[in-house]
Amino acid sequence: MSNKLRLACAWMAVMIVLVACALSGGLSEQEKLQTAVAQTMEALVTEEDDEDEVIIPTITTAPSDTPEGPPTKTPDPCNHAKFISETVEDGTDFAPDENFTKTWRLKNDGTCTWNTNYKLVFVDGDQLSSPANKNLTQSVAPGEQVDISVDLKAPGSEGTYKGFWKIADDEGQYFVHNIWVEIEVIEPAAPPPPPPPSKADLIVTEFTLIPSTPTSHVSMHTRVQVKNQGETNAGAFKVQWYGLDTFTNPSCFWNVGNLAAGDTILIECDFTYNSWYPHNRTTIVNVDVNNSVDESNEGNNSATISPFGVDS
Repeated sequence: MSNKLRLACAWMAVMIVLVACALSGGLSEQEKLQTAVAQTMEALVTEEDDEDEVIIPTITTAPSDTPEGPPTKTPDPCNHAKFISETVEDGTDFAPDENFTKTWRLKNDGTCTWNTNYKLVFVDGDQLSSPANKNLTQSVAPGEQVDISVDLKAPGSEGTYKGFWKIADDEGQYFVHNIWVEIEVIEPAAPPPPPPPSKADLIVTEFTLIPSTPTSHVSMHTRVQVKNQGETNAGAFKVQWYGLDTFTNPSCFWNVGNLAAGDTILIECDFTYNSWYPHNRTTIVNVDVNNSVDESNEGNNSATISPFGVDS
């Protein structure tokens, strides 16, 4: 019998053994298969045939499919926060000892409500006169936003300052880490020196004739009020009133020794016109007629009444 025929017979015998093993219990399919092949191959008479190449088929078993279960979902955390915004950007300038308020806006991104036992806690760096901790002022349900603020004060000397805070739950466990404040303290520039005081400035604040229309040969009364509206004292000066601006000589004159800055003086006199004058004239009073006072405005030192006349 040729080798090929013997191998074919052996293969058929293996298949018969496999079927028999499948019907029996005890061993796994793989173990049954291996045992059957080994026993059958040992029973074969080995003969060499140099002319023919014998190919023994490979025997495999079907893979065992194990279904995979659904993926495991990580549960949402109880305490979790999402940063929304903040006030007082990093590097904001403040004057020494200046007060300010820092606010962080956070969203409750977890599944637990933040109650008023949750707190902002200072943990490191520059405390900036803040309290060691500060409780929330309201409860924050999942999905809600909250502004968490702390009142601070810049240090008294120049420099860069940074402080770190965290947020702890009602059991003291931190779940918001390293929110901070960073500021620059800068000495304000020295204010410019005040300008030198302005000069004196004399003005007439009242010029009244009593009666307003005098009668010739009847005494009348004149009132003149002068104010120094400048910022320095005026010193001595002279005031003159002309019953008519065409008169050569003043009808009354006064020598004022000094008028302090902001002060007012009232000067008066009586006068009698010796003639009547038509009512198309002008009467005038002049202050500092000799220009003895150095004034900031030299153009406001007189007052007039016009038209003016004197009855007969």
